[in-house]
Amino acid sequence: MTKKETEFSKYAQAFFEIIDGAKSRKALFVKDLLKIGLTDEDKDYLDDTFPSVTTSKGKKSIEKDKADQLRKYLRGDNDISDIVCQLETEFDEEFRERYCEELQDYDDARIMAFAQVLNIDVSEDDIDIVTEAIAEYYSSIVIGSAIKKSRKGKKDKDEPILDRSKVLLSYTLEESEKKALVKLCELIKTDLRRVKQQTDKICDKKHELNNLTTSEANERWKPHLESDIRSSEKRLNEAFTKLEKLCTDLVNLLKPKTDMDAAFPKLISFANNIGNDEYKITCHGKFEYKTFNLMVSNFNECIERTLRAIDRL
Repeated sequence: MTKKETEFSKYAQAFFEIIDGAKSRKALFVKDLLKIGLTDEDKDYLDDTFPSVTTSKGKKSIEKDKADQLRKYLRGDNDISDIVCQLETEFDEEFRERYCEELQDYDDARIMAFAQVLNIDVSEDDIDIVTEAIAEYYSSIVIGSAIKKSRKGKKDKDEPILDRSKVLLSYTLEESEKKALVKLCELIKTDLRRVKQQTDKICDKKHELNNLTTSEANERWKPHLESDIRSSEKRLNEAFTKLEKLCTDLVNLLKPKTDMDAAFPKLISFANNIGNDEYKITCHGKFEYKTFNLMVSNFNECIERTLRAIDRL
């Protein structure tokens, strides 16, 4: 990539050469490319900002200064962040669906070749999968441009630029994220139950061991009981390791969205502290059964509350 070339210009130049076949007037091409996937309102905004005119020969064109601006986006002289920050479109799953739908107007073979030139990681021959990957690739370019613009400063002295992509990520859960959240909650519930079962079993066995008399029968039984406790402690440690991994994944999913639901900060707190020694009966001198039991109960309650509310998020 040259110094001038932006992510958008790299994308647009490949689109122009491969999919368009370099047949269109460059300024008109860039405007049409920018409009793909946008809401009707934002398409109208681009039409108003870069109005088309008809020449004396009956060909469509764009007024000179505006055309120069569009060509600069194609060359990479200017980034598209100024335009992106004026749009109301949310570059989310619905945007990508619209983008895929509009890509259907183009030749499949050219779209495949386009994806290969951009090194989009798609090994499938299914055109639908390829267009989805292209839409994801393009939306990342647009969101990245919005973030870069927000870091540069303000639109004017009084009005800060709103990082719309960050707000969007903080207050929405896409369907894939909802499915991941439900699955994680269900897996954590299952492993919490296993951890509690193993802990209760070890408690019972230790109580039995501590209350053995010195009879001959009990002396023969003692090694078996001790071995059973060691096996249970090993299984408990394995269960805790798996549970801690799931909790780490839960924190990574919910941390950007802590303000979205009152249960999320509580879930994150439980998940972050699941590895505390006071919850592990294998940590002698630090384990507190009442504390452990209360944690399991409250964690489960918080999970249930989240699962009940998931459809409204």
